Amino acid sequence: MSHRNHGIRSRGDRRKDQPQVNWVEKFDTDWIETGITKETVDFTRSFGKDLKDKKFSNSQIRNIYGELKRIELKGYEKEKTSFLLLKPKVAYATARQKNTGMTNFKKVFDKAYDKIDNERSFSNFIQIIEAILAYHKSFGGN
Repeated sequence: MSHRNHGIRSRGDRRKDQPQVNWVEKFDTDWIETGITKETVDFTRSFGKDLKDKKFSNSQIRNIYGELKRIELKGYEKEKTSFLLLKPKVAYATARQKNTGMTNFKKVFDKAYDKIDNERSFSNFIQIIEAILAYHKSFGGN
């Protein structure tokens, strides 16, 4: 007798069968331009949980988040060059990690990043990133 599952799937197999969410499509750039809404919070909750499920680690983005907070403290306009250099830093972190969670984070980060052009949009961006990381952590992410 063989030791096959005979059609019974393990818990891990079910995750593979679930359709992949296109987080970039779900991300509304109006949130960057005009502000946070209930839908923004719903998105950050779902995305944060998905990042946790995909083994995304806060340490993977800690340097980027730290740089965002430093720019926020000094002011977006004064630190615009530092902000512009964040996109390649996220690309580098993603290439190093080779992790679906990090790849998804980069895609959403890039879409949001491309809409930032003033202090207000930068502030909205920071709030969204903070909410994603907070939900990630609340769901047990590292």
